[in-house]
Amino acid sequence: MLAGMSASGWLAFDVSAAEVKDEIVVIYPKPDQRISAVDSTFILGHVPPKRGDWSYRLQINEQAVDVHPDGGFIAFLPIQPGAFKFQLDAFLEEKDRDYQSRIKSPFSPRLPPYSVRLSRELTVFVPEPLLTVDADTLVIAGDYKPPRGSLELRAGDRLAVAFRGTPNCRAWFSIEGVADSVPMSETPPRLQPYWGEAVFGAGAVPDSLKIRGIYTGFYDVSDTARIDTAQILYHLAPPSRETVLAEWLMHVSALKLHRYLLWMQAGAVEKPSSCRVSFNNPSYPFTVRFADSVQIVRHGPRKGYLSIFQPEGVEALAVSAEGDWYRLQLSQTQFGWVARRSVKALARGILPPHSYLTSIRTHAAADHVRVEFPLAGKHPFRVIEDNRRTIRVQLFGVTTDTDWIRYDFPDSLIDIATWSQPEPGLYELKIQLTSDIWGYDSYYAGNTLVFQLNRTPADVTRIRGKTIVIDPGHSRDPGAIGPTGYTEAQANLELALALKKELRRRGAKVIMTRHDDRHVDLYDRPAIAKVNEADLFVSIHNNALPDGVNPFANNGSSTYYYHLHSMDLARSIQGELLKATGLNDYGLFHGNFAVNRPTQYPAVLVECAFMILPEQEALLQTGKFRKKVAKGIAKGIEHFLKEYNHGK
Repeated sequence: MLAGMSASGWLAFDVSAAEVKDEIVVIYPKPDQRISAVDSTFILGHVPPKRGDWSYRLQINEQAVDVHPDGGFIAFLPIQPGAFKFQLDAFLEEKDRDYQSRIKSPFSPRLPPYSVRLSRELTVFVPEPLLTVDADTLVIAGDYKPPRGSLELRAGDRLAVAFRGTPNCRAWFSIEGVADSVPMSETPPRLQPYWGEAVFGAGAVPDSLKIRGIYTGFYDVSDTARIDTAQILYHLAPPSRETVLAEWLMHVSALKLHRYLLWMQAGAVEKPSSCRVSFNNPSYPFTVRFADSVQIVRHGPRKGYLSIFQPEGVEALAVSAEGDWYRLQLSQTQFGWVARRSVKALARGILPPHSYLTSIRTHAAADHVRVEFPLAGKHPFRVIEDNRRTIRVQLFGVTTDTDWIRYDFPDSLIDIATWSQPEPGLYELKIQLTSDIWGYDSYYAGNTLVFQLNRTPADVTRIRGKTIVIDPGHSRDPGAIGPTGYTEAQANLELALALKKELRRRGAKVIMTRHDDRHVDLYDRPAIAKVNEADLFVSIHNNALPDGVNPFANNGSSTYYYHLHSMDLARSIQGELLKATGLNDYGLFHGNFAVNRPTQYPAVLVECAFMILPEQEALLQTGKFRKKVAKGIAKGIEHFLKEYNHGK
């Protein structure tokens, strides 16, 4: 029982626990969570919602935090490294404007205002940022951005090393049995960019993240260097006598000069790297065969994609390794990386196929045109969209002997195809089209690589009759969670159902990857689109932010594409969504999402609003806002179709 006061005395105000549980609920971060923020981060959750004239006032670490009428809150607060405690205190207060005048009335007793206090503590762990090593000690702190495991290098490869240590000193490294003293140099102070802020924030990086005392060096592996799992040893010594004398002449402090002299008496310090290296291992090179049904070749271990959708059975030459990753030589100067677990090493003496491509032929069909490359085996390949009407197919391990390119004469999609040999082992076919790229597919039929260009759907400028796959993101995993506990999975589904209704009203054929809360695996979603021969694919999501990015300065609607031929669809949807919702423009993104990577059709992912903001979480729970989003996306699709091929 809570009591409020009126001019005639006490008034009972029943807010029993059976109606609302009076507590502070923190949705994010979780207790004892290790966060990855720089110097500030957000915390979100809810207190009991407003009831009549009564609502909770919230403080976190003694800073006032706004509370939405439904009880949701989010705050962006400074943090410190180590175990950091959030102290949350909520006070129940009456918001009636006449309250103060009533308690001052001569006709009622002067009683203290009623207040209920809720409290909660939450501890998180903030990682220690990389800092400049204390200049009072001569010390090697350890590796700086080390590789992802032991290195296996061959002649011609470059071993790059770096460590953090006391600034303004002399450094070198050694490798037992190979090199005794490889010089290293201190780099200028380096910023430590935080990817979350760079991509999703304003791009600002605090000056506190500038680090001095980073030493770098390298060693080029020679033909004669042969070692097996050797250790790299770092060395750090005081400045030279000449440097000390020069600084002394420039009025260096007596304390600093004394420190230098003490260091010189003590000599150099050393510390082993966490990385071990092998040079010219006799087991390399060897051939690997791709074992995954869909293989990704990367530019480095866990780095950006060089080529996607490489089929099972493709073979390439492994020439070196880093941790759990093989480095593949694809052509004379082109290299890629694959995970060890995704390939099978073949017996020594087996080489990957080398093909001499003599002829290319196209075959026209009603809804596509195929370009066929007859080869001697399954080669790695890469598809590059240069612009909306030019696409290149690169074949690795292939040499031209191409005297013939036969066009299927009735076909009007391909304008011209020209081959080139940019370097030994790299064959390229450039295809110029008469209309904008709609979609394409690449696969092997035996040892023939088939590159299939999909034609535009019939009556392309109209939405009626188009097969549009709508993907409500997440399912078993909730995705982002709003301050009051509303899950992104549920919000996505409600928006997708509204969009389905709107698109069907406009005559589209709509396929849903899920209609309810049942689970659908991530990679099953594009498979549903492929089976149903989708014309377009739209994945519906709602946004959150990485640790450390200010949600008050960075929020709104955003749309994401992966392939160039999907960019115009993303741009059209983003423009119409902003008009429909009135939310901030959070941006148009190239985004590497699994549902955007398929090539057969234009595909986009839409982040309609920000789940973590109380106001936008509340909007997402209203039918009115869902209709606005649905109309905006539908208009964006219509605009894309109308303007496809510049309206021709």
